[in-house]
Amino acid sequence: MSRKEKLLQEIEKLPGDLVDEVYDFMAFIQKRREKKHNSEASWTDFALKSGTFDFWDDPEEVEYSLDDLKEKS
Repeated sequence: MSRKEKLLQEIEKLPGDLVDEVYDFMAFIQKRREKKHNSEASWTDFALKSGTFDFWDDPEEVEYSLDDLKEKS
């Protein structure tokens, strides 16, 4: 039996007021996850739109030669 099935069985056993609390808790968890995801996405968008990583568009800025790998004395 899967966890989801076990959870549904346990919910079926609960009185109505506890089912309401379980539902509220599930809604809270979902909202928290969405908020965290949206926050992470907004920081990513901000970083990409800020120009911080524009140097990646210039191949001379990100490409290295074999001479770059040699130890300098």
